[in-house]
Amino acid sequence: MSKRSDVLSGAIVSLVGLIFLLSTIGMRKPRIGLGSAGFPRLVTVCLIICGVLLIVRALLSKKERAARSRIDSSFVFSLVGLTVSFVLYVYLFKKLGFILTTGPLLFFAMYVFGSKKILLNAVLSVVTSIAIYYVFTIIFKIPLPRFSL
Repeated sequence: MSKRSDVLSGAIVSLVGLIFLLSTIGMRKPRIGLGSAGFPRLVTVCLIICGVLLIVRALLSKKERAARSRIDSSFVFSLVGLTVSFVLYVYLFKKLGFILTTGPLLFFAMYVFGSKKILLNAVLSVVTSIAIYYVFTIIFKIPLPRFSL
């Protein structure tokens, strides 16, 4: 990618991470353990760090394309689609529960990142969301939202 698109991507990733990090502030603190806010905070901090590193790497890069490069429209579509799907995920997470929201998000993310096998993506997204739910609720004793409508 070009320097400009790396800076733009890093800024968007950092901003999305910051928004999600700020949304975890209202989550209750558990008596013991990480609680429901621990993992999202860890992921969002990693997201912010990766975005900042992308910006710094782009700014320190000495390579600059002579010709002005165009931003790939499929990349922009994927980035906007993922951002919208994450916002919908956060909005619907408490209403529909973990399994009903995580499966479609994983399916869409796999499709956007290049896995075009629909049946395999569907099976993997369902199995993965159920496995994550099991690990967090049974093993880590961290309650995840259930279907509440």
